[in-house]
Amino acid sequence: MLLKHFNVLVVDDVILMCDFLHGVANKVPGCSAFKALDGKTAADILQNENIDLLITDIEMKSPTGLELVFQLRSGSFDATSHDIPVIIFSGNTYLELIQQCKSYDVNDFLAKPISFDLLTRKIQHHLLHEKPIKSPQYYAGLGSQLSKTVAVPDDGPRKISVAIVREQEHKTDAVAEETPTGDKPDKKDFLFWPQHASTGYFQLDRRLRNFAFNVSCFHNVFVGNCKPVAIESERKRAGEAIDYLFHIAKNMKQKQRRYDFWLLFEQRLEKLKPLAAELAEVNVKHHSQVLALLKKLSYWWMQTCSRPIIQLHDENDGGARHD
Repeated sequence: MLLKHFNVLVVDDVILMCDFLHGVANKVPGCSAFKALDGKTAADILQNENIDLLITDIEMKSPTGLELVFQLRSGSFDATSHDIPVIIFSGNTYLELIQQCKSYDVNDFLAKPISFDLLTRKIQHHLLHEKPIKSPQYYAGLGSQLSKTVAVPDDGPRKISVAIVREQEHKTDAVAEETPTGDKPDKKDFLFWPQHASTGYFQLDRRLRNFAFNVSCFHNVFVGNCKPVAIESERKRAGEAIDYLFHIAKNMKQKQRRYDFWLLFEQRLEKLKPLAAELAEVNVKHHSQVLALLKKLSYWWMQTCSRPIIQLHDENDGGARHD
């Protein structure tokens, strides 16, 4: 069952199709839908609302769906996280468009017509099964590819073609950590997110899980005596995960009213800041220094993943959401 109050944004410049998508999303238990008939309106919503899933047509006049996804993945919107699930759909399955969508790590590509049942399943699936997303800086570097976007032919009303569904593959180890019905976390995980745990904020939960995943990767390559280049790469990703946790928390705090929660969580983030600085500067060749830092990160995580900051919910009760 989905947690309550997921915000889904649907975007299509065809009014009938947009209304259909909006109606389907609104009927998914736990979801509230926003709709936009053009990319500019969609960008405004992403900037001002905390959106958890984006569903957009790709063939719109500027900004196109692909340009909208680029803005999202490159971290252009204050209220919406860059790594939310994205479902792209189109009346035409141009190979070039699909390849460009893949470069921005969209979660699914659907071809019209889309049935009520199919879209419902897709929404539920992608809200519960996350995929690893790279940093905003990575996607910002792909911006030049937008100039190669296939032009949308202006041939009057678009015709609906046969339904083609493309499923993106999910990395097993990342999904197992984040799937509510999954087994206990892998024993190799240095840090893990407790099963059925939540801060009450879906976006914050995502960032904390991402923190645990990336710090665990850094730990694993270090203790596994991997090559220095691999250790440096994972150290960088762990640092980016911490930075983005700070960024998301700052933006969310300005719009939320749970004063007691944010007071406690801010205290935990203050404790994390010197550890983040140490992570950026520690010499990975000094084994004892890195192990000492990892021990401190583990202790910080253990204290943070406890009441009253997080609550454990039965998988059938839906949980409480505040964002």
